[in-house]
Amino acid sequence: MARPVPRRRPRPWRRLRTGVLIALLGSIVCALGGAGWVFYYPISPYLPITGLDPTHLSIMALGDQGNGSLRQWRVAHAMETIAERDGRLDLVALLGDNFYGKPLSGVEDAQWQTKFEKVYTGHWLSHVPFYAVLGNHDCPLSRDAELAYARQHVGSGRFQMPASTYTRDFGQVDGRPLLRVVFFDSEVAGADLGDEVQAMEQAFEQPGPTPIWRMVTAHHPLRSASDHDPDSTLAAALLPTLLRQHVDLYVSGHDHSHQLLLRPGEPAWVISGGGGQKLNPLFTATEPHAFAASEAGFVKLDLDASHLDLVFYNEFADATAHFTWQRDCPWLANGCLRNVVLANNQPP
Repeated sequence: MARPVPRRRPRPWRRLRTGVLIALLGSIVCALGGAGWVFYYPISPYLPITGLDPTHLSIMALGDQGNGSLRQWRVAHAMETIAERDGRLDLVALLGDNFYGKPLSGVEDAQWQTKFEKVYTGHWLSHVPFYAVLGNHDCPLSRDAELAYARQHVGSGRFQMPASTYTRDFGQVDGRPLLRVVFFDSEVAGADLGDEVQAMEQAFEQPGPTPIWRMVTAHHPLRSASDHDPDSTLAAALLPTLLRQHVDLYVSGHDHSHQLLLRPGEPAWVISGGGGQKLNPLFTATEPHAFAASEAGFVKLDLDASHLDLVFYNEFADATAHFTWQRDCPWLANGCLRNVVLANNQPP
């Protein structure tokens, strides 16, 4: 996939200036006691970006972001910086824990402004949909408010979550979906887990052209090198379907870190839980991994019919790891997702 030539990295004084401005803004928000009244005013519906080539996709994913902290604002600024540099962004996947702290009181709660609407702004972030899943801090008390906000298209209309589990196709190549994503509710009660897994199964078996790439996003990881022990019940319920349906990537949050874990015969386990909350330590001896870093930031996926680029970025918009996957590789993620050596902290 052709990539734009990266611009020269910002000089240290420019980064310092940006950091000071973001810190000042964050201080103002904190001084207002989180009420965010200066940010609260009617928002016009967002205008989606049009004219993008449907044979390519650019996706950012992050979780554990919704606390309104300075770190969340820095990560958002880094996201806009990279989208502007690359000249492409189609959507953002929110991986759960969309709201920390006081539960949402409803669709008019000011936290929608201070933890979502006014955080993710810019030429690109203001004009792309954010597809969300629920996390353990969203459930049960904020769950209904989040679903109502999405279903009623409140605010900018960017926040997308029509159901707790849902499916979307993105892009198209020769009549086939370029990417099919199941946005999965891993916070569902045990008694209902079977129904959610069946919905995932049906999503990948629906009639019509088959997707070129297959991905599942959820809050809870099934593999991890962090101090959050994966839920064995969830893993037992999901893994057979993920393997049977040849899912390429399982992207999750919950662990406040960046991780890529590869096991023979399994999907690529991608963790991007550094959206704003306090970071988790890593215990690398417990799970073999291709990459792990206790850092804030996001992961970016650029894909077409022939290959996929996966790049982890920290909160300062520096690339910290880059992997690429050729679609015609005859193996699964463990044999096909290759590390790319970074030069000057930037992908080629």
